[in-house]
Amino acid sequence: MSITAITSFYAANAASAVRSTSASAASKPSTAGTSSAPTSESTTVHISNEARQAAAREGGIAIPESVRQSILAEQNRVFPQDILDEAQARLQANPGISGNSSSSATPGLGNLPLLPENEALLKQIKQEMHAAHAASTEGTDITPYFRLIMAVQSEGWKSPMTMEDAQREVDISQAMARLTPASSAAPLSEAEQWQKDKATMAQFEQERAGKIPDQWKQRWQEAKLSMPETTSTPFPQSIWLGLAKSAGISEDEFLGKARELAGKYSGNSFLQAVESFVSERYSASSGKTQTS
Repeated sequence: MSITAITSFYAANAASAVRSTSASAASKPSTAGTSSAPTSESTTVHISNEARQAAAREGGIAIPESVRQSILAEQNRVFPQDILDEAQARLQANPGISGNSSSSATPGLGNLPLLPENEALLKQIKQEMHAAHAASTEGTDITPYFRLIMAVQSEGWKSPMTMEDAQREVDISQAMARLTPASSAAPLSEAEQWQKDKATMAQFEQERAGKIPDQWKQRWQEAKLSMPETTSTPFPQSIWLGLAKSAGISEDEFLGKARELAGKYSGNSFLQAVESFVSERYSASSGKTQTS
């Protein structure tokens, strides 16, 4: 199982356990100081470590206290106004083809080569994560490190980043999740959820095989764009580099154009501009591909 899957599973279950424990405590009547004989003395209740661990296990997984406190702090966090403003702007820019699930201002361009400065930043974050894990005696919440890694991998192709830049991207992503209204649609049935998961896995398998996902082909066809037909991209290299090469565009030219467009557009508009650029070059080249 990949680190992405492990972290997502652990973080989701940890948060669920914390919420379950908090809800359980809130719903149960207090028994402290309820003896039949009246007393003026205050009652002090001591909760042992064993009791805390047992309470955490109500959610299905034992949560180290440090992890639990980290999750509670995150749930109660107040974001600065500039973070909330940017989060709201991205939510408005990203619906539809890029999806609200994408927190990037330039969605849809995963796995592009990172700038050297950002490769070094990524290495630093991983080293700090391993050091924190090695120094911990009761378990370390690696979710903050994982989010920083994802931020650098997502944004690090555009311009040099600092740790503060990566944290800002994480904050915006978290604020977007907080601002996203709950869906009013009825929950999917078990069969519907299975079909959705099956489609997601089918797209992932296509990408692993170096093929253009059917979802991409359908979107380009609906937009009347010309997609190179002979594209094959070795996983995990970005599919965009394969598309660019098949359209007669070198990697350096594609990255330069993508950075230029990132300075002008965001959200769906950015993704559509990149798709149009590749389509137009492919049509102009009459299918002539880049060989170097």
